[in-house]
Amino acid sequence: MAGLDLIFDIDLDQIAGVRDDLTRSHLRAAKDAVADTTKWLERELEAITRGAVPGRLWRAWASNVYPREKGKIARDPAGEVYVNGRDRTVGAMTFWSKPGRIVGKRGQWLAIPSAAVPRRGRKRQPLTPVEVEAEFNKELIFLPPGRGSKYASLVLEGVTNGRTGAFRPRTRQRVAADRRRGIERHLERILMFTLIPFVAHRNAFAVEPVVFRAGRRLTDEYVARAGRIR
Repeated sequence: MAGLDLIFDIDLDQIAGVRDDLTRSHLRAAKDAVADTTKWLERELEAITRGAVPGRLWRAWASNVYPREKGKIARDPAGEVYVNGRDRTVGAMTFWSKPGRIVGKRGQWLAIPSAAVPRRGRKRQPLTPVEVEAEFNKELIFLPPGRGSKYASLVLEGVTNGRTGAFRPRTRQRVAADRRRGIERHLERILMFTLIPFVAHRNAFAVEPVVFRAGRRLTDEYVARAGRIR
């Protein structure tokens, strides 16, 4: 149209500002998605640990989000969930969450107590082989595998309590008491401990499936937040 000039002027500074605002909004959405998913993962791991493991081990789970400053954004926000404790706590969590083997310290065999081993304390814990020898002032006898048994064993010569099955040393007093009751107890080799190289155990809970769900949840959380950006 004659005499009419149409001028289109692009404000590059304004475009740059909009672009920066949009970038910050997406980075904030990513940081919030990471923070929420990290806390969700921590709570889920606490729940499955508490349901599968006795005691307070579930409280060992902890989490951090980076950057740690609230409201601060970054191009690569990250979250971590970890076991907050020393080697013993980490070892306990590994034991319950992964299948494996229980082995003796320094590679020696495990001594599994029989019903003949005395129990002591409030929790009625069985005595160890060393404690058994001290208790009865007798040395345990080692029997190698064989004669129908695939495992070695530790035995004591004596008798057992007819009611409880617990080991009793054969003393003069007991022999005399048995004679008065017309009972004759023959000296036997009583099984005290079975020696095995290891005990296989299953995991009580699994971490990996929960982490997998957290990965999918993170994607959904970010997409939902990014979709609300205008």
